[in-house]
Amino acid sequence: MSKSSVTLDLLEAFTARRKRGLAFPAAIEEQFERDTQARRSQRVTTGILVSAVIYNFFLIADWLLVPDVLWRASAIHFGIVTPWMLGAAWIISRRPSAFAREALAASIPLVIILQIHYGFAITTSQYAAHYQYVVIPTLLYANVSFHRLAFPFALSITGIIVVCHAALVLVTGHMSGPTAIMVIVHLVVCAYITLIANYQMERDLRRAYLYSLRDRLRHAEADAASRRDALTGLANRRHLDAELAKLWAAQEHEVSPVSVVLIDIDFFKPLNDRYGHATGDVCLKRVAAIVMAELRGSGDHAVRFGGEEFLLLLPRMDMADAMRVAERIRRAVEAAAIPNEGSALHGVLTASFGVAAASTSDLSATELIAAADSALYAAKRKGRNQVWPPLATGDPAQGECISMPVVAVA
Repeated sequence: MSKSSVTLDLLEAFTARRKRGLAFPAAIEEQFERDTQARRSQRVTTGILVSAVIYNFFLIADWLLVPDVLWRASAIHFGIVTPWMLGAAWIISRRPSAFAREALAASIPLVIILQIHYGFAITTSQYAAHYQYVVIPTLLYANVSFHRLAFPFALSITGIIVVCHAALVLVTGHMSGPTAIMVIVHLVVCAYITLIANYQMERDLRRAYLYSLRDRLRHAEADAASRRDALTGLANRRHLDAELAKLWAAQEHEVSPVSVVLIDIDFFKPLNDRYGHATGDVCLKRVAAIVMAELRGSGDHAVRFGGEEFLLLLPRMDMADAMRVAERIRRAVEAAAIPNEGSALHGVLTASFGVAAASTSDLSATELIAAADSALYAAKRKGRNQVWPPLATGDPAQGECISMPVVAVA
């Protein structure tokens, strides 16, 4: 699904309303247009082209019923109406805005009716009273064809057709008063029935879309929940596996680096034993929030990798930048001063970090994580509460300058 502001709560609230009509809230309407635009444009375009052929076959009716205006009718058919239909079809095929598409579609029955009314008004044929029957197929085309008009446009166009045709029937004198009245009654009934059908089809289409969208959002929400760690809100291993697969597939022929930072909370078991699991959970959530604050955007991923282990997946970030990110997180965790009397380091919660970076063409995802894991164990062996490999001497991200070489972990 395209990205949108439609939420499941908004959709559930709207579908729960007893009286909804046809209109959607703005966010749902925008999503509806995005999801249906291509198919709607294709159907309307095809319908107009087919209708252009059928419309021109109706010149047979002009030839049989109003032969005195056949040439003028033919000129309007081929010189005005047909080019208009073809032009409208071409514009609609280019996927204009919803309003432009529906307005152009609505203009087709209108120009057809104008041609019919022109012929009906000027003919002197004795069969003229029968010529006006071609108005009925035009209403059917507008309101109940497979590419029917959207209901607001169908209502407007139908109203214009009924009013104009009723006036024309009454003033042309092609039929007696009682006959003219019956023609108008039949036209109004036809208009009413086709509009009701149009409304019901539009309602059913939109209702089916709502339920389909609701199912998609529920599935997306369930999928998102299955990729999240319930305690910390970070991604879980399932999400990590999916993102690694996508990243390595997308960058198969690229050389841009991917960095992994593994984070392990120091002396977490003594903290749990001393303060209890509830306090341990609070500490995990606080560290997770610190880790999340370092994400650059949707391309970066923070994962709860194990019990007290976290992983940062940082595409398009080199080793040096990833080490700086790790150092900022290390300092932030220490500065949070979360009590941990079981720690041998200052009595506050700290963490150790292992960093690795490589291009997707050099290492597999498993190998890259293994390299970061090796670096993490090196950080723990060196005394914990540090990033391994360490930052270069004098790097601004360092708390203290450490005279040690940068080790490229691979």
